[in-house]
Amino acid sequence: MCRVLSYLGKPILLEKLLYEPDNCFIKQSYNPKLMPNLLNLAGFGLVAWDKNSCRPALPFIYKTPHLPFYDSNLKNLAQKIMSRCALAHVRGVAYNEKQVISKENVHPFIFPGINIVLAHNGILTDFIKMKYDLLKYIPPEINRYIQGTTDSEWIYGLFIAQLMERDIIAPTPAMLIEAVTHTLKIIKKVRNEHHIHSHSPINLFITNGEFILATRLVFDFGNTLENSNPVSNPHAIYHSLWYTYGDSYEFHDNKYQMCNSKKKSSIIIASEPLTANTTSWVEAPQSSVIVARSNEFEEVEILIERLDIK
Repeated sequence: MCRVLSYLGKPILLEKLLYEPDNCFIKQSYNPKLMPNLLNLAGFGLVAWDKNSCRPALPFIYKTPHLPFYDSNLKNLAQKIMSRCALAHVRGVAYNEKQVISKENVHPFIFPGINIVLAHNGILTDFIKMKYDLLKYIPPEINRYIQGTTDSEWIYGLFIAQLMERDIIAPTPAMLIEAVTHTLKIIKKVRNEHHIHSHSPINLFITNGEFILATRLVFDFGNTLENSNPVSNPHAIYHSLWYTYGDSYEFHDNKYQMCNSKKKSSIIIASEPLTANTTSWVEAPQSSVIVARSNEFEEVEILIERLDIK
């Protein structure tokens, strides 16, 4: 089961998100609180934006198929990079020999010339049956960049195709929600054409450094395959989405938390809270989409809507 972390707001040292909280993101790779006994061993990826860097519209990108808790290079980077927007992902897969562990399969995904990235927590059950039918919705100028074997990268290509029909440079929240809704409707249509009706979570995290879009959705919720269990099929169990917002994320009153929740300058959206104490975190409802966007006053505007996938 993958874990995903996204941040938008005041510049923050990445170490404060990845390493320092008591349920920090790196710790979730080997000891996720909401997914006990499941390890995320299939790689780590990070994109982060810094306004003070050269070509600030382009993110830092770090991807490795190795384990993040043994990665001294990642630790060194996290101690140096101050980021206003970041998206991190640890990849978890079912424990069997069919899984492909490679850098090409590490999230987040970003295609050349496109400054929008995507990470995914979940799985499209029976994806192999439907993948090539998705090609008619992904034009050649996009699908030629698909390199890996994951359903997530195909979802990314499909989303970019829908967004290109709108405004990929400066999309509004309404455009983003429309594009992701259309993407999910296409997936559902192709699933139905192949009579696929099994539990398939599709929590997406999408950003370009100026916004974060996150979904919490499960196709055919609860309709799991026979004999599925958390080890052979970790995606058959609970998928969550949490967020917290405030002025800044700091160590305050003996714990990490968002300070001054009356001011929306920063937001974290993640698979699970970064702290054992979850009182300052809110769980997003099932079948919902969150869009957080920075405005000209350096405040974060937050929109939460129901995902209507019919």
